[in-house]
Amino acid sequence: MVSLTKWFPTPVAIAFSAAVFALAHLTPGEFPQLFVLGLALGVSYAQTRNLLTPITLHALWNSGVILLLTFLQLQGYDIKEFLQAH
Repeated sequence: MVSLTKWFPTPVAIAFSAAVFALAHLTPGEFPQLFVLGLALGVSYAQTRNLLTPITLHALWNSGVILLLTFLQLQGYDIKEFLQAH
Protein backbone atom coordinates (compact mmCIF):
# COMPACT_ATOMS: atom_id res chain seq x y z
CA MET A 1 0.00 0.00 0.00
CA VAL A 2 2.84 2.39 0.77
CA SER A 3 4.15 2.07 -2.80
CA LEU A 4 0.67 2.71 -4.18
CA THR A 5 0.37 5.98 -2.26
CA LYS A 6 3.31 7.31 -4.27
CA TRP A 7 1.20 7.07 -7.43
CA PHE A 8 -2.40 7.30 -6.21
CA PRO A 9 -4.35 9.13 -3.50
CA THR A 10 -4.41 7.25 -0.20
CA PRO A 11 -8.11 6.24 -0.46
CA VAL A 12 -7.47 4.66 -3.88
CA ALA A 13 -4.38 2.86 -2.56
CA ILE A 14 -6.38 1.55 0.42
CA ALA A 15 -9.23 0.31 -1.81
CA PHE A 16 -6.83 -1.37 -4.23
CA SER A 17 -4.85 -3.05 -1.45
CA ALA A 18 -8.12 -4.16 0.19
CA ALA A 19 -9.21 -5.80 -3.07
CA VAL A 20 -5.84 -7.56 -3.39
CA PHE A 21 -6.11 -8.66 0.25
CA ALA A 22 -9.58 -10.13 -0.36
CA LEU A 23 -8.57 -11.83 -3.61
CA ALA A 24 -5.42 -13.28 -2.03
CA HIS A 25 -7.57 -15.33 0.35
CA LEU A 26 -8.94 -17.29 -2.65
CA THR A 27 -12.45 -17.48 -1.21
CA PRO A 28 -14.74 -15.70 -3.69
CA GLY A 29 -17.81 -16.11 -1.47
CA GLU A 30 -16.10 -14.20 1.31
CA PHE A 31 -14.83 -11.34 -0.86
CA PRO A 32 -17.18 -8.65 0.55
CA GLN A 33 -16.30 -9.16 4.21
CA LEU A 34 -12.59 -9.63 3.43
CA PHE A 35 -12.65 -6.45 1.35
CA VAL A 36 -14.17 -4.55 4.29
CA LEU A 37 -11.55 -6.04 6.61
CA GLY A 38 -8.88 -5.01 4.09
CA LEU A 39 -10.26 -1.48 4.10
CA ALA A 40 -10.12 -1.37 7.89
CA LEU A 41 -6.57 -2.67 7.90
CA GLY A 42 -5.53 -0.16 5.24
CA VAL A 43 -7.14 2.76 7.06
CA SER A 44 -5.55 1.67 10.34
CA TYR A 45 -2.12 1.65 8.71
CA ALA A 46 -2.71 4.97 6.92
CA GLN A 47 -3.72 6.59 10.21
CA THR A 48 -0.91 5.19 12.35
CA ARG A 49 1.89 4.43 9.85
CA ASN A 50 2.62 1.54 12.18
CA LEU A 51 2.42 -1.96 10.70
CA LEU A 52 1.75 -3.42 14.14
CA THR A 53 -1.74 -1.85 14.14
CA PRO A 54 -3.17 -3.76 11.13
CA ILE A 55 -1.28 -6.89 12.18
CA THR A 56 -2.98 -6.73 15.58
CA LEU A 57 -6.39 -6.09 14.01
CA HIS A 58 -5.90 -9.03 11.65
CA ALA A 59 -4.93 -11.28 14.55
CA LEU A 60 -7.99 -10.16 16.52
CA TRP A 61 -10.23 -10.82 13.51
CA ASN A 62 -8.78 -14.32 13.06
CA SER A 63 -9.11 -15.01 16.78
CA GLY A 64 -12.74 -13.90 16.69
CA VAL A 65 -13.48 -16.23 13.79
CA ILE A 66 -11.84 -19.14 15.60
CA LEU A 67 -13.76 -18.39 18.79
CA LEU A 68 -17.04 -18.14 16.89
CA LEU A 69 -16.48 -21.42 15.06
CA THR A 70 -15.48 -23.13 18.32
CA PHE A 71 -18.61 -21.80 20.02
CA LEU A 72 -20.81 -23.02 17.15
CA GLN A 73 -19.17 -26.43 17.23
CA LEU A 74 -19.76 -26.68 20.98
CA GLN A 75 -23.41 -25.84 20.33
CA GLY A 76 -23.63 -28.88 18.04
CA TYR A 77 -23.30 -27.28 14.62
CA ASP A 78 -21.44 -29.18 11.92
CA ILE A 79 -18.70 -26.66 11.17
CA LYS A 80 -17.69 -28.23 7.84
CA GLU A 81 -21.30 -28.05 6.65
CA PHE A 82 -21.65 -24.52 8.05
CA LEU A 83 -18.52 -23.30 6.25
CA GLN A 84 -19.55 -24.88 2.94
CA ALA A 85 -22.96 -23.19 3.11
CA HIS A 86 -21.42 -19.75 3.72
